[in-house]
Amino acid sequence: MNQNQPQLPKGICVLETQVAGHLFTNNTAALGMLKDETIGCVLKPFGKPECGARELSFYENLQQTNDPLLKQLQNFIPKFYKKIRLEVNGKEHTFFQLEDLTHGMQRPCIMDIKVGKRTWDPLASPHKCKVEEEKYARCKQVLGICLPGFQVYTAEGYQKYDRDYGKKLDADGLRAALRMFLNAQERVCEALIEELLRQLYDIREWFREQKYFHFYASSLLIAYDFVALQKRLQTTTGTTTTNGQQLQQREKCTACQKSKQQQQQLQNHQQQHDGHHHHIPNGNSLHICEVADNYDNDDDDVDGYHPSAPPRLATKEVNNQCCCTCLERYVKVKMIDFAHVFPATNNSLDMNYLFGLESLIAILEDMLQR
Repeated sequence: MNQNQPQLPKGICVLETQVAGHLFTNNTAALGMLKDETIGCVLKPFGKPECGARELSFYENLQQTNDPLLKQLQNFIPKFYKKIRLEVNGKEHTFFQLEDLTHGMQRPCIMDIKVGKRTWDPLASPHKCKVEEEKYARCKQVLGICLPGFQVYTAEGYQKYDRDYGKKLDADGLRAALRMFLNAQERVCEALIEELLRQLYDIREWFREQKYFHFYASSLLIAYDFVALQKRLQTTTGTTTTNGQQLQQREKCTACQKSKQQQQQLQNHQQQHDGHHHHIPNGNSLHICEVADNYDNDDDDVDGYHPSAPPRLATKEVNNQCCCTCLERYVKVKMIDFAHVFPATNNSLDMNYLFGLESLIAILEDMLQR
């Protein structure tokens, strides 16, 4: 038996896809994240009592709120189910039971991006402030983001990078790491970047309005399924028109077989019937394949699924342009880690978080333009 493997209750295992944070080591006092295989959720250790209590309060307050802006935040974080107690290595510990964002992904590519130049909270000691300020300084102070860890699948295999790798990165190195993570070193997958941006724009819109919280040492978790991406995207390029002009490279989703022009036609059709865009919260949308199958009366199915719901539009806008959300169920951007969330001071925006979020968006937008 691997000595790093803790003694766990039946049905509970180590979360092998954890890319950042405390991990199980030879030091049995260290707790990493777990997975409940029986119900498909992840278990995050409570941590220090004061931090765990603060994070628990954050989740519970969101569950109970009637404030429309706070209810909107629920779309941007993993679902919180409950607090539970488990015996690990013969001792009881408290865990948060949370949604597994990679559930159903065959080869999940996962990146933890810590957001903000400042990663210490208002209660931090001078020593803690100094230690945090020096961490990841080469990229954090320039971009307001840093990389504690990520894993990526490529056509060549699998790689995992920890915080030691992230601490060596400057701003250019972080940009290169993002390209590697998105399998975009040679050719950008436009649909993947657009879906990431669409979700990030929603989060940014919320931060531009909310003055309830300031988030310190919080992260954005990005996850996408490499297998689903490869199955569902094909690229046609080099086609020549009758007048000899070269057509621009265009991506088409093989699941719904809809180009951007066809997706726009679907959007126009829906607007004629509804008179408005159909906005669906992240993670709860109809797949555009389901929309397309209903709309075209096509008998083909995707992954054995035969739609029964009435056709609804599953396109969204990125920079005022219609884009396919076919990848939405395979691409996730969620805010995580809320042990250092504090009430906003002086009714102010969280400019520390917004700075890092804007940097990440700018990097992805630049990938599309190149």
